[in-house]
Amino acid sequence: MKGTLLGLIQDWVSKAPGRIAIREKKYGIWRTLTWQEFHDQVNQFASGLNQLGMQARDSLAVVGDNAPEWVIAELAAMRLGGSCIGIYPDMLIEEVVYLINSSSSRIVVLKDQEQADKIIEVWDRIKDNVVKAVVWDSRGMSHYFERYPFLVHFEDVLKVGESETGKRAVEAISIRPELPILMLPTSGTTGMPKLVMITHENLIHAAKIWQKVHPYYDGDEVFCLLPLPWMGEQLTVARFLFSSVTYNFPESPASIKTDFRECQATIQVMSPRMWEDICSDVRARMEDASFVKRFFYDHALQLGLEHAERLLDGKKGLDFPRNWLYRFSLATTLRSLRQRVGLARARLAFTGGAAIAREVFTFYMAMGINIMQLYGMTENCATVSCHYGGDVRPETVGKVFPGVEIKLDDDGMIYVKSPTNTPGYFNNPEETASVIKDGWFKTGDSGYYDQYGHLVVIDRFKDLMFLNNGTRFSPQELENRLKFSPYIKQAVVFGDKRDMVSAMISIDMEIVGNWANKRNIPYTTLTDLSQNDRVTNLIRDEIGKINERLPEEMRIVKFLLLPKELHPDDEELTRTRKVKRNVVSKRYGGMIEALYKGEKSYDLNIEITYMDGKAARLHFKVRLEDA
Repeated sequence: MKGTLLGLIQDWVSKAPGRIAIREKKYGIWRTLTWQEFHDQVNQFASGLNQLGMQARDSLAVVGDNAPEWVIAELAAMRLGGSCIGIYPDMLIEEVVYLINSSSSRIVVLKDQEQADKIIEVWDRIKDNVVKAVVWDSRGMSHYFERYPFLVHFEDVLKVGESETGKRAVEAISIRPELPILMLPTSGTTGMPKLVMITHENLIHAAKIWQKVHPYYDGDEVFCLLPLPWMGEQLTVARFLFSSVTYNFPESPASIKTDFRECQATIQVMSPRMWEDICSDVRARMEDASFVKRFFYDHALQLGLEHAERLLDGKKGLDFPRNWLYRFSLATTLRSLRQRVGLARARLAFTGGAAIAREVFTFYMAMGINIMQLYGMTENCATVSCHYGGDVRPETVGKVFPGVEIKLDDDGMIYVKSPTNTPGYFNNPEETASVIKDGWFKTGDSGYYDQYGHLVVIDRFKDLMFLNNGTRFSPQELENRLKFSPYIKQAVVFGDKRDMVSAMISIDMEIVGNWANKRNIPYTTLTDLSQNDRVTNLIRDEIGKINERLPEEMRIVKFLLLPKELHPDDEELTRTRKVKRNVVSKRYGGMIEALYKGEKSYDLNIEITYMDGKAARLHFKVRLEDA
C-alpha cells in the first residue's frame, strides 16, 4: 500500500501505535482513538463492508455531519480499492438520489434517523444499486432495524469484520496510488453537481506540498469544521494522515461553538463565512458588554487595527509606547477574547473557497492572528497558491506552490498544471475534455500577478461586471465588504450593463434581532424585521461606511432587504454557501428591475422549499431603498 493513504496509516501504526490520532466529543466527554485503534477499525469496517456485499472497486456514499465514522467509512472503501462519495447532510432528497445512483454506490453510510428517513423514502429508487444502509448514530431507531432489513448498525459491521475470513478477503485486495478514492460533488452554480474524481496520488502530493510551505508538527491539533464532502476538509484529512496531528471532532452541529472553544486547536482552516461569523459574533458581544469591558476592547482593537494597517502597507509597526500598550493588550484583553471564541492557541490560520474582505484580515491581525488565504478548488485538491508566513496581502491569494504551474491567457483566464489535478469527472468525458487539455486545468477564474509575484484572483470569469460607463468591478469583492458588517448575513450585488451598482441584502436574524430587542423595536419574523424603518436605516448606515472606502463609480446606490434568507434548498446558494448568481438574478429579476426603475416597493411572490422538500409561497411587499 505504499504511496496510498492507507499506507500512511500503516506507517504511523509502526512508528507510534499508542499516539492519539482522533479525539471526539461524545455525551459531553472527549474520547480518543489511537493510531492502532483507528487502523484496526478501518480494516474491520472494510472487512464488514465486503461481507455485506461491497466488492473491490465498488463505491460507497456517506451522508451525515462530520464524525470519525465518516473518515473510517471512506478509508474502509479505499481499503477495498473503491471510492467514497461525499454527500452534504442538508442536500434535498432529489440530489441525494442523483448522487447515489450516478455513482452506482453499493453501500450508503448514514449518520442518524434524519438521514435514514431520507433513504427509506427513496429506497425503491436506489435499491438497484444499494445493498445496505449503515447507520452510525441509531438513537431513537430501535424499531427501524426490524422494519427495514436493509438498515445495519455501524457497530455490527465492525463486529462482522472481525472474522478471519473477512480479514483474509480484504488482505487479498491490492490498491494502487493512481486509483480514484474520492468522488466529491462540485459546488457548481447550475444543474446537478458533477462528481470530481480524486486519487491517492493527488492527495499525497497535496499533503507534501503543504508540508513544505506550512508544516504541521508533533503536538498540533486540527478541528473538523468544514463539511467533509468539501475538498477543504478532505485536504485536512490527507494532512492529518501525512503529519500525524490530532484530529478533533465536535459532538454535533449544535455544540460546535462550545466544542471548538474547549479544543483550542493550533491549526484553524475555515471558510470565509466562518471567519466572518466569528468576527460578527465578537463585535455583537462587545455591543452588549459593560462600559468598562467595551472601553478596553475598543482601545485595544483600535491599536491593533492601526498596527495591522501599517504592516499591510509595508510600514513599520507602532511607535514604542503605543506598541508596548498593544503588546500588553494582546496578552490581556485580546487574548481573553481569543480564548472565548476558541482561537487562543491558533498557530496557523487559513481561509479559502471564496474571497475574504480586507477588513476581516485586519480584524484578525489586530487580534494577533494572521489569516493566510489559499487558492484552489476541488479539481486540484485546493492546492494552487497560498500566503506564506510574513508575506500576507489581503487582496491576493499568495504565491504559487512549489511543483504547481500557472498560466494566464490573454483574457486573464487562469490555467493550472499540477500533480494534484483531478483525472476528470466521473462518467462525464465531455465535461472533462472541456476543462482539461494537455494536463492544464481551466479554472474559470480571472486573475493576474501583482508586482510582488502574488496571484490576484479577481472573480469567476463569467461573473465580472461592467457598468455602462465601462467601469469593471468584481461583485464578489463588494459582497465580501458588505458581509463584514455583523448585521448582514448575505449580499448579492448587481450592476452589469447598468448605470449604477445596487445590492440585495439578507440580514442576520440573530444579531439584528438582538439589536432590535435592545431598542424595544417590535417584530415577529425575519420578514417583519427586514422591512422595519429603523432596521432599514441601520443597514443604510452600514452601506454608507463601505461606500466611503470605494471609488465613486463603484459605490452602492440602491439596495433592498430580502424578507427571507438565501438558502441552498431554494437553489439560491450552493451547499458551500456560495451565491448562485444566475439563479438569484432570474428568481428576483422583476424586483431588481423595479429597483433600477426607481420604484419604492415591489410585491414579491416566490416559491420557497422546506427541508422536507415541500413547497410554499411567500408573498410580501418589499421596500426598495436609496443608499
